[in-house]
Amino acid sequence: MSVTRIPDADGGVSYKQVELDLWHPNCWTLEVTDDFPNTHLIEKSLYPADDQIKGDFLLVSEGETDIETFVEAIDDHPVVDEVAVLKQSGERARVVVNYDRANSIVPDIVNSEFMPVEPVHITGGTEHWTVLVRADRLGDVVEAMQAEYDVDVNSIREADPRESVEFADFVDQVEDRLSERQTESLLSARRIGYYNWPRDVSADAVADCLDVSKPTVLEHLRKGEQKVLNLCIDELERRKGRKR
Repeated sequence: MSVTRIPDADGGVSYKQVELDLWHPNCWTLEVTDDFPNTHLIEKSLYPADDQIKGDFLLVSEGETDIETFVEAIDDHPVVDEVAVLKQSGERARVVVNYDRANSIVPDIVNSEFMPVEPVHITGGTEHWTVLVRADRLGDVVEAMQAEYDVDVNSIREADPRESVEFADFVDQVEDRLSERQTESLLSARRIGYYNWPRDVSADAVADCLDVSKPTVLEHLRKGEQKVLNLCIDELERRKGRKR
């Protein structure tokens, strides 16, 4: 068995990470988000079957459309067979959608050189993809996709193995950055009401709970808060950038 590291410091196979916008006809995700402004679909996972695609989606509505109307619009689309709501809270819902495989681009993506590395974000009638593709095949793959669909390439960069390892789940990213002490301090502070507004307890109470000094607990809290806040703002900026 051989292992290919991408890209290799000594040369060899290299991969490009590509961000692209994509449109294709008769797609329920594109048509529904185009009909209802400020709605979003995030594909968590897709499972192609013989005649259908089974998809796990996160739905978000930031505009005037309530989440129930958004779900109903999806269910009413001609290519959609069934929508099951797994969870719903405020303007968000997690749903499973079964729809016609013939109207899906998923089989073509799977059979191409593109390898999705982030959940697909659909809003305003456009799909936003982040994929990996071998550098030596990038031009041919993009050309082949553009011959079939409307594809705009937004950015291309090297997949650098020296970058920090990221996780698709935001909580995983937070946990990866926090030290054990920072995590313990943040969780304890929240549990006893330190983050309530107005605050129920002072930093002294958090220090007593953890049996450490007040300066020590404040250091753990401030450093932990900064890491969580920076991650959150980075993600907000990334999402806002996609909407532009």
